Amino acid sequence: MNQETVALIESSQGWRELANAAASGRTPQSVGVTIPHVMQETFAEMYGRLVLKDDSLWKDGKHPDMINAGTLAAPPSIDECRRLQGELALHPLSSQRRLAVVWMAGKLSVEASNSLLKITEEPPEHGNILFMSEEDSLIPTIKSRIWSIHIDLPEEILKSHPMPADMMEWAKWMDSGRKPSPEILYLEMQGWVRNFVDKNDYIKASELDSLIRLMEQRRLSVPVIQDLVFALFKEEVPNEQILGNLW
Repeated sequence: MNQETVALIESSQGWRELANAAASGRTPQSVGVTIPHVMQETFAEMYGRLVLKDDSLWKDGKHPDMINAGTLAAPPSIDECRRLQGELALHPLSSQRRLAVVWMAGKLSVEASNSLLKITEEPPEHGNILFMSEEDSLIPTIKSRIWSIHIDLPEEILKSHPMPADMMEWAKWMDSGRKPSPEILYLEMQGWVRNFVDKNDYIKASELDSLIRLMEQRRLSVPVIQDLVFALFKEEVPNEQILGNLW
């Protein structure tokens, strides 16, 4: 896990509530979290370690008793949601509990959401469910059955701000020493997206948002991310020329 991202999450009121509940043995079985997309994998592992505990069983963000429905890029289908119910009911393999993570829960179809209502309200005794969402957009019937939390971030990170305008500003931004991790870099770039939206430049906002998600999926390093963004938005290299190997 990236320690800068971990520190941001741990400083939020939402995480403190979860950690305090876990410390007192009151961890809710069904939780929904609203958190920026670029931080979701880190949060899922942190929450998984809180619920499943034994750190020695974790490897590359995975645990034998952690079940995934959907991916960071796509919500689960109704068939995946139905399979999740059976998998969560199985006896834990290594831990005392099992944890099901529903990715992109805010984008679930109505049918897929409805298929999870019963297990959300009455999970197996050894089962926990985590609904991951970028926006507070779970359907009301699921939301009423879970403990909803929001990972609040510092205003400095969330505020809208413009993309570098000249070579001096780009050179300052390209200074890798200022960027401790890809996640923090992506959060900064999301501020550019919000700035484009504020200026009604929805085309650039969409292009940059799509690029962030693409780069995140490819798990690129900070220097590569910066080089790509500089080439596309400052040097205006055509997308197909520079992104051909990423798609």
